[in-house]
Order: sequence, then structure tokens, then C-alpha cells
Amino acid sequence: MSAHKKKGQNGNRIVIAIVALLVIIYLGGALFFLGHFCFGTKINGMDVVGKSVASVENMITEESNGYVLQVVGRNETGGNITASAINLNPVFDGTLENLLEDQNAFAWPVSFFKKTELEAESVVQYDENALKEALKATGIFNDEKAPVDAELSEYQDGGYTIIPEDQGTTLIESKVLTAAENAVISLADILDLDAEGCYEKPKITSDDETLNKLMTNLNQYVKVKLTISFGDETEVIDGNKIGEWLDVDGTSVSMNSALVKEYVDSLARAHDTFGISREFKTTSGKTITVSGGDYGWWTDRPSTTQALIDAIISGQSGEFKPVYFAEAKQYGDSDIGNSYVEADLDNQRVYVYKDGELVVQTDCVSGKATASRFTPDGTYSITYKERDATLVGEGYSSPVKYWMPFNKNIGLHDASWRNKFGGDIYLTNGSHGCINLPTAKAAEIYDYVEKGEAVIVYGGVQSAPKPELTEEEKQQQLLQQLLESGLIPSADGTTGEPAADSAVVEGDTANTEQ
Repeated sequence: MSAHKKKGQNGNRIVIAIVALLVIIYLGGALFFLGHFCFGTKINGMDVVGKSVASVENMITEESNGYVLQVVGRNETGGNITASAINLNPVFDGTLENLLEDQNAFAWPVSFFKKTELEAESVVQYDENALKEALKATGIFNDEKAPVDAELSEYQDGGYTIIPEDQGTTLIESKVLTAAENAVISLADILDLDAEGCYEKPKITSDDETLNKLMTNLNQYVKVKLTISFGDETEVIDGNKIGEWLDVDGTSVSMNSALVKEYVDSLARAHDTFGISREFKTTSGKTITVSGGDYGWWTDRPSTTQALIDAIISGQSGEFKPVYFAEAKQYGDSDIGNSYVEADLDNQRVYVYKDGELVVQTDCVSGKATASRFTPDGTYSITYKERDATLVGEGYSSPVKYWMPFNKNIGLHDASWRNKFGGDIYLTNGSHGCINLPTAKAAEIYDYVEKGEAVIVYGGVQSAPKPELTEEEKQQQLLQQLLESGLIPSADGTTGEPAADSAVVEGDTANTEQ
């Protein structure tokens, strides 16, 4: 026999031997696993790999005799339950044999690569009532506290935040009992009530989508910070205040315009000076009270309310200025400032102050002391200035070089037709309400005064008694007068200043004035 042929025969013998060995191992394994549990097998959580029924029964007996279940609850609650406390005993009713018979011993090699979890309903038995009492004895049901939902905080500097939920310690008794029974059946060492989901849960948690969306929407508003300056006083509108004005519907957030209006109304009541009575120190040194007139801060409340809402919605912080029908020179107790015109009708004198200094003083002639022509007292403001105007009234048309109206169609102007001013002229030969000035003095005053500067008129003989009105009535009366004159917007939005040559501008003819 050749060496090559002999080598081939040896190789065949080796292959046959290996196959034979594998067959023997396979058959041996199959034979073994006919009476033992395969690889990866657990019964009620117990590892029974390679064990016979008798071995498993011995294991169950040993474990059940010394069995202790450690019950773990929240907040360090819990305790141990012993086998004797629940009358725990092994049960061997053929269940293990049935489980063994059901396994495919000839597929034992496959068991290397998979896990098999088997359930035996009755490997141990216990007293259910005793188990319930033993669970109570561990103290897990003591001092239970209900769970609390996550919620939004009150406004704090920076906005709203989410207050996390409190899980509480309230157990669901039915779940506790079921988890305990499963632990005992499988002879588990530890029963973690939290891990088994035995506690009541809060309905709303910190990651709740609705809650987080609401927080985001609220913070879009309250992140705004606005300041309103009223001279030395400052009003701050921050998230704390804005939060009081928000309406919430689900996750939608909107501004409550009625509440914003209430706030604007309160600002107007506190800071508006339009039409109020003022303490005024005259050039002669007397301190008097001047009532009436249309001078002062006068808030356009509807427009300011809407402007404030728009500013907050825009998300832009910064300075906010109310919308005004009329403005004074400054805020504070003396809102007329240091530049103004003083008309003393008792002495028929006009004084002009600029930056606190008396720059012009002159005699004048005011309105005739009759019901239709007297010059009303009050604090007003220069409406505008105009050169070379024509003053037109019933039966007259008078050109003037310097026209400075302050009370509708009543104003300061030159009166070239007069050769005397001051004294008691106004009582019998006064103007139609305007304050007549010498031309040269009118020119000086025209150069000094500016639109919006105060004109304080007081004194003089007036035939028409002044009704006593409340401050609110005064403002309503002045509002109506200004609407009629066109000096503030009307309901249709039109506005304007009356032209000096309009048909109702007060004027005087040379015949009546000389």
C-alpha cells in the first residue's frame, strides 16, 4: 500500500471518530436532559440548570425553610417577612415533573444560546391573610402621603418655574399584595415596592408637555420690564404686575385689557393735572389758588391702555411713555415749570418768565366785564403762534402782527388801535376776551413764548359767576370744549388747530377799542 493511500485512510478514520464522538456526546446529553433541566432554564426565577426534579425539590425545601423576604419601601420604610410568619411550605404536586417532560431534551444544544423562563404555579404555598398582616407589620402603610402634581410657581424674579411633583408615599394595596405574592412564589430575596410600581403616581409631572408650554407662554409676557417716569417718580411694570393682567385658557395666554385699563386709570388719577386747581405764587408775592383752564397732563386712557398692551406683547423692555391728550412742561407739584406767562387781571399786567427769570412785563387790556366778553381765569397753554393773522368776529375783522392763542380763540396779541393799556379800561372798553398788548411788548413776548408753555390767568371783574364743579366735571367740560374746537382728536380721528382767520377767531375793531 502506498504512503499516499495510507495517509488518506487515516484521515477518514479521524473524521469518523470525531463524528462518532459528537454523536455520543449528543446522545449522552439528550439522555442526561431527559432527567434534568436544560441550560438557561429558570423556574419562578430560580436557576435550575442541570438539576433533576428531586434536586429542585430539595433546593425549594431548603430555601423555603429559611426563607426571608425583605420588603423595601420609600423613605426607609419596610421590614422582613419570614417563612414562619406566612406559614410557607413547599408544594410538590407533579408540576416540576410536567415542566421537565415538556422540555425537548434532544434540542439541548440549542439551550446554550437561549434562556427559558418557566412558571410553576405551586412550588410553595402560604397563608394569604398572614401575608397581608405581615406586610402591614413592616410599617410600609404607615404615615402615607398622597402624591402632589407638578405645578407652576408664583411669579419670581425671572419668571415662572415648574415646582416638581412630589411622589408621595401612598401605596396601592392590591399591587403590593400581588407583588408580594409573586416574590414569595419565586422565593425572591427582596421586594422593592417602588420598582414594582406599587405607589400612586402624580397625574402631572415636571416633563408634562402642557405644563411646560403654559410656562413658556407665560414667560413670554412676564419677561418684559417697562418703566414710566413721572418726573422724580418712577413706575415699574415688571413680571409681577404683568402676571396679574394675564388670562389663561389651557395653554393660551392673553392680556386682560380691562385690568390693564384699571391700572392706566390709576396712573392717570395719580399723575394727571389737566384742569386741576393750582397753588400759584404771583409776581407780587401772594400765593393764590387758580382754578379752571385746560393746562396740564391729560392721559389718553384708551390709547395708553392699548399701547401698553402692545408693548408687553412685543416683548421689548425699556421706557414707556403714556399717550397724552395734553402735556405739561414738567411733572410734580408745579407742572408749569419755570417758563410761563402770568396774566394778572386785577392789575391788568402781563409778566413773562423764561427759565425762572422775568424777561417781559407790560400793561394789558383784558376782556370786557360782561357775560359774553370777559377773560376766563385758569391755567392754559400756548396753542400755537402765528404772525400777521386776521382776527374775525361778529361785525369786525382786525389784522394783528403777533397772535398767540391759549384758550380756544382767546389769546395774547398786539392791539395797535389802542393808545392806552392797564388801569380800569377793561371794565368799560375791554376786548372780546383776548389780552390786548402794546405792539412792541407783543413782539417781545412772541419771541419768548413757545407752544405748550403755561398761561396763568387770574383776577379781574367777571359778570358771570363760576359754578362749583368737581375735578371730574371740569375735565369732562374741558374735553367737550376741546373736541368742539378740534384741538384733540374726535371720534372719527380728525384733529387740527383752528386757523387764525377762521370765522370764530376773537378780534376787536378799531372803532370799539379806541
